[in-house]
Amino acid sequence: MPVEYQVRPRLGVRFSLPVHLILFIGFLLISPLLLFVFLVLVSIGVNPLLALTLTLGSLLTSYINVTIVEITYYTPFAPFGDFMKLFPIPIVMQRVDKLFIELNVGGAIIPVAVSIYLILTYLINNTAVMALFIISLIISSFINWLDSRVIPGIGVALPTALPVLLTLTFTLIATILFHANPLGFSYSLGSLSTLIGADLLNIGRVVRSMRGYVAIGGAGVFDGIYITGLASLVLASLYRVFI
Repeated sequence: MPVEYQVRPRLGVRFSLPVHLILFIGFLLISPLLLFVFLVLVSIGVNPLLALTLTLGSLLTSYINVTIVEITYYTPFAPFGDFMKLFPIPIVMQRVDKLFIELNVGGAIIPVAVSIYLILTYLINNTAVMALFIISLIISSFINWLDSRVIPGIGVALPTALPVLLTLTFTLIATILFHANPLGFSYSLGSLSTLIGADLLNIGRVVRSMRGYVAIGGAGVFDGIYITGLASLVLASLYRVFI
């Protein structure tokens, strides 16, 4: 018997940690590094508000999830299965389940907004850089999708090292060949490719297999997005200071 479902928009806010508590505490313990990166970004001309958002904003807002969609599933089933074999009375009931799809503020909303700003500010005026960025985004998103998996009860999981390596590799190519802005290229590529590859391309599997709450940019993807973004900031800072 097919499962019917109803999709409707829903706006709400839910608070929860997107990563394991120990890992979240670990992020907080590296705050001296975040302060150093913040100061370097400001010293090379990055707007202080943008630098603060890149270093601390995503981490401090990572426990905020904005609900955008509610999916209600109606699963038909036959009660009293053994009894129905003896007396084939057509009694069918429905089990009702719900799935709430959310956007994590620190892992989705802020990275996307900042990425759009960085692309419009540093990349869009250079045709060669934009072409390489789009190609890099497609390749990185596809590889991240291949390496991601949907874990029932948790969400989408993606090895943290993979998006970092992809981002750093393509950023080095872009900066060496086309003198691309390392901050705009690396942060935008890392954040968007992780979100697209791990979350958006898996949304079909999530809808089919998950129930409860699923946060885009949260759970098993947030640490990858944040660490990739942090690595991008460190790379950009070192590039601007030493090159």
